[in-house]
Amino acid sequence: MKKLVALVIALFLVLALTVPALAAKPMDSLWKTTPDDLPILKIPWSPGAKGGEPGPPPGKGKPDEPTPEPEVNKWAVIVGISDYPGVENDLWHADDDAQEMRDALVGKYGFPEGNIKLLLDRKAKARDILRAIDWLADRENTDSSVVFFFCGHGFRAPDTENWDADTEADAHDEGIVSWDMYGLPDGMLREKFATFETNKLTMVFGSCFSGGMFDDDDDLQETGRVITAGCKANQYCWDYYYLGNTLFGYYFIDQGILSQLADNNSDGSVSIEEAFAYADAGVTSHNPAPPELQEPVVSDMYPEELVP
Repeated sequence: MKKLVALVIALFLVLALTVPALAAKPMDSLWKTTPDDLPILKIPWSPGAKGGEPGPPPGKGKPDEPTPEPEVNKWAVIVGISDYPGVENDLWHADDDAQEMRDALVGKYGFPEGNIKLLLDRKAKARDILRAIDWLADRENTDSSVVFFFCGHGFRAPDTENWDADTEADAHDEGIVSWDMYGLPDGMLREKFATFETNKLTMVFGSCFSGGMFDDDDDLQETGRVITAGCKANQYCWDYYYLGNTLFGYYFIDQGILSQLADNNSDGSVSIEEAFAYADAGVTSHNPAPPELQEPVVSDMYPEELVP
């Protein structure tokens, strides 16, 4: 995710100040392990000029568990990270996108609140994200509707750095960055979701380089899945202060789903394909000039339009 600050000056003059993306910085190649003993790489965080050490770690107890409603077979994990350790790594609206996605699932698609695990900022450590995926796996089945949503920093690194065991067609690994600055590569996510039985899986990524997580057969795409990403494998996702959302989140969630402007056939329900088409057009029309170009991408392997 790329942070873009917009300030309105005088008669609607907007100036944009960009902050370098976390994912564009050199990354440590030292292997680390999570409390679950899953090998992932630690990305060094860099506090800003006004920063300092991160705040004290949260308690070691498990996050509050939602109370599931088994009779409604819809399950979701929603992750949004704006407040990363330090200052210069922070984003504006990744957590707002996550909150709105939760609202959309509850209000528009009938997901019970107890069937959604919402991980925001400090609660979205690497172990929390991985355990939340396990939580999904324990509950879903062939008849489930499942959603996995992530908005926050993403990373891209040469495949030779051994982030995961697969070989990438584009010679790069892509992935998402947890609150505690671990990179979770696409190969790891592919393995975590490989056991899922559902034929109705929606995955949404609002993070830099996220299109690279489904660019060849070794990545996340499978039959029965619709996966959307805010940008291509070699692009940033942008976060506009004045929109109240990230650029992709504004058109995909806020306008596309919640405001239902993406409902092309006026049937009262916005499919993921409709929301993506609306977001694609909106982001493209809103685009800054290259090299800041942002182009959403989708992998659609669901036989019909997917309504979560």
